Amino acid sequence: MPAPQNTWTEIEADAAAVERLARELALPAPLARVLAARGYADVAAAQAFLCPDLRSHLVTPFEFPGAREAALRIWAAIREGRRIIVYGDFDVDGVAAAATLATALRRLGAKVEAFLPLRDPEGYGLTFAALERCLAEHAPFDGMLITVDCGINSLDEIAHLNSLGIEVIVTDHHEPGPVLPPAAVVVNPRIGASRGAEHLCGAGVAFKIAYALVALGRERGWYDGAPMGADLLVAVGIATVTDVVPLLGENRVLVAGALRQWRRAGTGLQALLQRALRSGRDALTVHTFSFLLGPRLNAAGRMSSAMIAYELLTTDDKDHAAALAAQLEGLNAERRGVETTIVAAARAQCGIADAPGAFHADAVVAGGRISEGWHPGVIGIVAARLTDATGAPSAVVAFDDGGAGRGSVRAGEGYHAVEALQAASGVLLGFGGHARAAGFTLKPGCFDAFKERFCAACGQQRQKMAENPRLQRLDGWLTADDITVAFFSEQQRLAPFGEGNHAPRWGLRNVTLEQVRVIGQGGEHLQAMLRLDNGKSVRGVWFRNGHLAEALHASAGTHTVVFALAQSTFGGEPVPEIRIHAIQESECDAWARE
Repeated sequence: MPAPQNTWTEIEADAAAVERLARELALPAPLARVLAARGYADVAAAQAFLCPDLRSHLVTPFEFPGAREAALRIWAAIREGRRIIVYGDFDVDGVAAAATLATALRRLGAKVEAFLPLRDPEGYGLTFAALERCLAEHAPFDGMLITVDCGINSLDEIAHLNSLGIEVIVTDHHEPGPVLPPAAVVVNPRIGASRGAEHLCGAGVAFKIAYALVALGRERGWYDGAPMGADLLVAVGIATVTDVVPLLGENRVLVAGALRQWRRAGTGLQALLQRALRSGRDALTVHTFSFLLGPRLNAAGRMSSAMIAYELLTTDDKDHAAALAAQLEGLNAERRGVETTIVAAARAQCGIADAPGAFHADAVVAGGRISEGWHPGVIGIVAARLTDATGAPSAVVAFDDGGAGRGSVRAGEGYHAVEALQAASGVLLGFGGHARAAGFTLKPGCFDAFKERFCAACGQQRQKMAENPRLQRLDGWLTADDITVAFFSEQQRLAPFGEGNHAPRWGLRNVTLEQVRVIGQGGEHLQAMLRLDNGKSVRGVWFRNGHLAEALHASAGTHTVVFALAQSTFGGEPVPEIRIHAIQESECDAWARE
């Protein structure tokens, strides 16, 4: 059941600031208004936002808490010839972070090896199960272990490493607990980072450490080689987008740099790009990172070993890169097949297999045995697909042979996944995450009790939303004459768009819907030609709302549409396209919303 319908309200911005920005930055007034409303009313701040630059807009590495001390200790290990293990994780961020730091260390002359845990049975991050294998594979080992994208809450594991005489440096970006781990150095942007760097992902932190190592090496005369950065940036950019951290501050600078430097990406990424992109002429976008490259890199850790993706990011051999890219393509295809099978089974299990848009429970809860194909590496994506289809929070559980379950939750806007799990904590062995996504471990034999408690909690959240509907922010109103390729090009000056810096949501009045029909597999999406009041027509697409086609087809008169302005290619020429967020009949107060 979708969240209650909300009201759209136009953002507020200082009129004088809007006029000044439009004049001095040569921006259309609607875009100047977006900048001012998002906190960039000052011309200099707006100019910096529009032109993110690595040299000018990154905090120098030694201003980053812990970076100098970490660099000093790492350089000591390099100069003493001690072995270094870079310990990452099996998602894109953990793999990219390990590849970034290990590559930098290798160029500085370090004896470095990488280790990545297995999703099953070792689990996320720095765990005793993964450490046992790590130390066995590298025995005897008494050197330095550097974590990337993990370790901030692995207190017991790090204490154990200390007892073995292993020096540990923790670099992570996750929320620290009340007590920091007993590592030699802890580097985490959530611990005192300057504004703009506080939301770096794990790969972003690894890039910062690499930057600090080069700077310290030059300062002390230990390194006089070529600068590094451009060829490492693409992996960091992919991780930043895929890990869904805010595209603001230094994250925005790193992603913008990655998009500019993608032709200088390493051999492995170039091979993967050739497979993922439609042609070698295509430019990379945030969409490419999140929907084409990110899933392929993630497929390794989901379906096999993340070391496949790590090898691709670090190889210089073109033949090996091509083979690894093909392997990732195959794993991603396997992941899609498993995902499709589980989604179909879950929809049937919950009574939504043949009723898109007509789900009437407070939450979707589905589960199946790992031995019967419910792959634990895919259940998070399945939960996201179920939430996309129904609007309700979704929990998907994969059970082992002992009856214990590992689950993933996805929740839409207005819901809070962790709070819903808290209500069911009595039947859980553990849980964690954030408002939109979370994971949990279910006690054996408690699936029915979990379903009851989780659904009840989601129902209470939905009721609160109904009683206190939120105002959805509208970035401004456009006229029919603004719906052009030229205006879209101007809008792209505010890109890259993503978490924390979404593409503007525009409103457009006096729109007539024509040729409404469903598109996509199973009629999942909706397409219409939108006739504007200047007589022109533009294609509109409403993703995951094909179930509204019949009602909108019968809807007469003009409409108000909330949308994101996009661009597509038709007949070889770029044309504007409308990505619909909401539709309202001109004389009606009720919105149809995604």
